[in-house]
Amino acid sequence: MMHEFEPPSLAPDDVTSKTVFLVLLRLLLERSRDHLSSLSTRSLGALAGHGWMLVNSVPVRQFPKYDTDMDIEKILQKFDLGAEFQAALDWLNRVPCDEDELSCTDEWFGRRPSRLAYLQRILQVLFLKTEKPSNAAHLDTTIVQFLYTMWKGYREDNKELAVLALKTLANIAALGESYANAILESEWLRVLSNLVINGISFEERIIAHKVFRNALHSLRLIQYSLPSDVYELYLSMGEPVIDVVLIHGLRGSVNYTWRQKDYFHNKTLTECWPKDWLPRDIADPIRIIGIEYPSYLLAFTGTMESLQSRSDRFADQLERAGVGSRPVVFICHSMGGLLAKKLVLDWLQLRGQTVGILFIATPHKGSPIADAWGYDFIPTSEDVRLLRQSNELNKKLDRDFSSIHDSIPIITSMVETKASNLGVGTKGIVVPRESAIHHDMCKPSERSSPSYLVVLNFLRDSIVEAKKRPPPATPK
Repeated sequence: MMHEFEPPSLAPDDVTSKTVFLVLLRLLLERSRDHLSSLSTRSLGALAGHGWMLVNSVPVRQFPKYDTDMDIEKILQKFDLGAEFQAALDWLNRVPCDEDELSCTDEWFGRRPSRLAYLQRILQVLFLKTEKPSNAAHLDTTIVQFLYTMWKGYREDNKELAVLALKTLANIAALGESYANAILESEWLRVLSNLVINGISFEERIIAHKVFRNALHSLRLIQYSLPSDVYELYLSMGEPVIDVVLIHGLRGSVNYTWRQKDYFHNKTLTECWPKDWLPRDIADPIRIIGIEYPSYLLAFTGTMESLQSRSDRFADQLERAGVGSRPVVFICHSMGGLLAKKLVLDWLQLRGQTVGILFIATPHKGSPIADAWGYDFIPTSEDVRLLRQSNELNKKLDRDFSSIHDSIPIITSMVETKASNLGVGTKGIVVPRESAIHHDMCKPSERSSPSYLVVLNFLRDSIVEAKKRPPPATPK
């Protein structure tokens, strides 16, 4: 009788013991590949999530080829995501009205959408609908092969579409055991294992990592998942002493904000200095989390979210990612600092676990540049209005945070001293000293840069404070 190799039955957060098990298992299998067929799906997922390429020798389910619109249409009809998804299908499949057909409504007038517009709209709805398991309870596992077709077919020609397919797959992996198995027992296993290490972009690599973590959560190997706005950029082999949470600012992203300075001129530089540098310079084990959210300058460029709605969304997603179960520090750029302040005000458990906040050019008192962006003929976004010096919501946020900031042991601020390039041939201080080059402040050029040394000293002081806290209780 064949026995499957399984990770040991341990507390879900016992990172060190599970890592030791995986290392020993890897050594065993490198000596003899005969044991590959006896590995459980959970073990394969754990090893592949570390980029272990021997999984290429594991037999997996091959997906059928779908080359025609009719084949894709048959797959889409299997997805039951409610009226909104059906409306999207109807819009994409509509027959355009003639100009002289007066009974035709505006949404049915015009040319039939292109194939790319068709798929873009479908993936956007799928991504949003799969953010929470309750919204996708009746979703057929066939979606796994549909997403593979989208990723493989458009990776070379349409990066946005391919990345959206990967992001949706990460959501799918967290929906439950059947979806996790459908991913890890298919061609995705080999593809994702390669992407974790050799993805053509940093974004591909961190999304592939997220897929594996969410699949292992669904298979009950780890306790936390990584929701749509949360990325795990680094996880130490030992049990982390702290969680380091990165929050970008206006028009930033996990994929861009934390690049090394001059990255675009020298591709040998790091795409994410916190991920690549901090583990080398911080002796204690840590976990690094990045938060992603859309933000805009103008009101007509995207869906607007209020400070409160973002705080509520982040609190839910960070809790699902395990943030708050151990000491936490925040590293925040610009508007990200305002979001961190709102989070610790609203979430009492998080406030109790927060040992440090590093504000990088955060407009605690508003920004004069945001005031200058106010034009009657161009509607500015809610994000820009929040950053104005006269904004009452930001004033109240500053007062409320001042009343509780003594409960946070380490608070550090980095302020601007040189003018930033603001576009259209102008420069200015985005965040003045009394409130807090703007974008370059979170992009050190090297590990000896003064801004990076500030980060290191902040983290080392925060870790000293974290070690004073009692260890979390072991689950029974």
